[in-house]
Amino acid sequence: MKLKSLLFLILSLNISLLANNSLSVMTYNLENFFDTLDDAGKDDKAYLPLSAKQDQNHIDACNKIRVSKWKNECLYLDWNEENKNKKLNNIVATIRSLDITPDVIAFQEIENINALKDIFYKLKDEGYIDYVLIEGNDYRGIDNAYLSKYKIQKTKQHKIIFSPEFSTKDTRPILEAVIDFNGKPIHLYNVHFPAPYNPIGMRKDAFNTLKKITSSHSNAVIALGDFNVTSFEAERNKTFVSLDKDWDISHIAGCPNCSGSHYYRRDDNWSFLDVIIIKENRGIAFKDKSINVLQTNTNTNKEGKPLSFNMNNGLGVSDHLPVIATIKIN
Repeated sequence: MKLKSLLFLILSLNISLLANNSLSVMTYNLENFFDTLDDAGKDDKAYLPLSAKQDQNHIDACNKIRVSKWKNECLYLDWNEENKNKKLNNIVATIRSLDITPDVIAFQEIENINALKDIFYKLKDEGYIDYVLIEGNDYRGIDNAYLSKYKIQKTKQHKIIFSPEFSTKDTRPILEAVIDFNGKPIHLYNVHFPAPYNPIGMRKDAFNTLKKITSSHSNAVIALGDFNVTSFEAERNKTFVSLDKDWDISHIAGCPNCSGSHYYRRDDNWSFLDVIIIKENRGIAFKDKSINVLQTNTNTNKEGKPLSFNMNNGLGVSDHLPVIATIKIN
């Protein structure tokens, strides 16, 4: 009987491993999720409590800001613990709205490890066991980060290599994380490419850097994040059409009824700034009908458009919507 029980246990474990052949992922740009402390060497002066903004040096620095909206945030935004926690709870509510939370979440625009820990401990009971954020060189201090239900085996930051004409430019590095999925290494690359107001050549250099990094090995690759390619740029330059030769692109492979992940009100235009892409011929593929843009009562307005966090009423999260997908692992 003992031998039969042992054989039954081994068989059950093998069946379980075979059934568990998919990995769910999410990418989410949190639009300035800061803690309430002043980080030395970073320009986070807008995201401080009002009580810390009464110093004349702070006021003088804010008054040098040319954009009125940003100047007013710098002077009058009361980013205290109460308001920070309201946004934190909205982030968590958006993620928890899914029946099953993603195995791995890639965040962009999160300030530091303290802000990431706030999210991690709120979601720990969902099965998350690991997280990583490596400080980058963004002047405001916004970084990329991961939450994971799998142990993160290795992490590395990859600096974007720009052409000589952009040699004085800089941007957020690509954050690589490697997880072990039933003995198979999966390499994830969290990106936050140069914003659309920058020359297109900078984003081309960023894509070329990603290509070079992912061509240095033959393991499974998932790249996800804020690629900052507007629908106008994507159409004019065939960005994702060209990329589709070597990668599967989330909004091309699926999500036929999705408008986009970001809405630009001035032009009344949707874009897929946020994308999940997987390298072809690496033993992974998108699961059918699993790609979606997550729209909830918490993170969208009545029209289903992204709703940035509003401290006055406590509503909203970000000007980006999260993109989710399930990936089959062979």
